Amino acid sequence: MEQADIVDDAFLRRFATDWLSAWNSHDTEQVLALLHPDIHWEDTVFWTDILYGRQAVRDYVERIWQVMPDVVFDETQLFTAPQDGRALVLFRQSGHGPPTLAPNRQFATYGCDIFLEFRDGLLSRYLAQYEITDMMRQLGALPPREGKIGGAYLLSLLNRKDWPSSAQAGP
Repeated sequence: MEQADIVDDAFLRRFATDWLSAWNSHDTEQVLALLHPDIHWEDTVFWTDILYGRQAVRDYVERIWQVMPDVVFDETQLFTAPQDGRALVLFRQSGHGPPTLAPNRQFATYGCDIFLEFRDGLLSRYLAQYEITDMMRQLGALPPREGKIGGAYLLSLLNRKDWPSSAQAGP
């Protein structure tokens, strides 16, 4: 195994720190510099499809800056599995809503960045998970839960006529 392929606790700690720093810089090039050219990027919460390659991720990152222009990510906890070459960063994200939806409202929700694989010292497989429904409620784009749990809340939205039309279009 080459030195660049060694994934240990120190590598994962360094990578997670660099990762959050890159995202908080709002500099697309800093984010892309951490990615393998053949990155497999899965964030189907925000994006419609799995992305392959840096150029596809570039479009995704640029869109993040458009819809969440002042988003900040703060690490809550780093979980590592160096024997598997993986890690998970639990974070708290906060900022203002998209300029076209709720620029004067703020959100703060949890999520996690899951690093599934590294090649040549770069992230080559990524999975994102985070709470978007609570974010949308905080921004006023979704109505309160009114005691509904789980999928019952989401299903109740299908026939709602009283939530903003901009929420139906999404960010």
